[in-house]
Formats: sequence, structure tokens, C-alpha cells
Amino acid sequence: MLVAITAFRVGAVCITDDADHLLGLVTDYDIRKMLETGQDIFALKISGIMNPSPEVAYGTDRAADALERMRARTKPIAVLPVLGPDQRVLGIVHLHDLIAAGL
Repeated sequence: MLVAITAFRVGAVCITDDADHLLGLVTDYDIRKMLETGQDIFALKISGIMNPSPEVAYGTDRAADALERMRARTKPIAVLPVLGPDQRVLGIVHLHDLIAAGL
């Protein structure tokens, strides 16, 4: 999980089942929160770190709607998993992607 978060440079990784359905999301923020508790992160399971019900976007959503979804929360977020019509993970959209696109 740590390698994947670092490799993709998004600061997050989607946790999926064998059919690519979203089970949860782990962000670098989630990892920092866990480290602050003093727990041995290497002894934990991913299910103990992930957010099992993250905010999501759909591939058919407008980019502006995804940005608003990120901003509208009490604590704004920088990433959204993107799901297809079959609820499978298509990828992740990052706030920086939306800004780079001119939103």
C-alpha cells in the first residue's frame, strides 16, 4: 500500500475487490493519522487504515461537479475515486488534475 501511494504520486490508493469494486480508500492523511496514534503501522491491516466509505465521483460526472464535491465537505479533500456505471474503479482524480485542466 505504501509503495503504491508513493509510486502513483496521488497521495492515495483505492482498495478494491477482485472485480475492481471499491472497498475503501487510503490517503497519505489516513496514514499520518494512524502514525500519530503511535500504533505500529506495519502490524495493521489495510482495512484498519482505509476509509470504507469515501466520497466518490463517477466517470460521467462533470469535472466541475467533482471539484465542488471536494470543496463542499466540512474538511475539504484532494482526491476522489472515480467509478464507472458498473461501480468499478476507473481511477482517481486529484485536485491538481482539476486545477491543471483550468477549473
